[in-house]
Amino acid sequence: MYTLDISGHHVHTTEEVQATIKEGMDQLAEINSHITSIKVIVNSENHHNKSELIVEARVHIPGHDLFATVTTDKQLAIAVDMLVEKLEKQLLKHKSKHEGRKHHPDARDVETEQEREEQAEFNELERRDVV
Repeated sequence: MYTLDISGHHVHTTEEVQATIKEGMDQLAEINSHITSIKVIVNSENHHNKSELIVEARVHIPGHDLFATVTTDKQLAIAVDMLVEKLEKQLLKHKSKHEGRKHHPDARDVETEQEREEQAEFNELERRDVV
């Protein structure tokens, strides 16, 4: 079971919006049962008389965070579908990397340089309240 945190910036997250997002995130939980939390931010921005919908998500699994963002001028359901598709790819890639690995009970996960860079990027986005 995972916790789901949905927030909106310049967007009112109605029950319908939350249900659409929860439905998409439940698909991710079916792929990986080790998901502990998911944080989704829905943001609406206006640029030159054009409205954009930005949906971002951080998925936490033990030892790893996955992050994806989608920017579109389309409906929320389409944006959530695109976001779920991105996160599914990341979850499947992560699962295939770690499948079949046997860890010693005292072993610690070791981050690669790329994972450290991604985490640093995510931390900077979170510090600026983008995530």
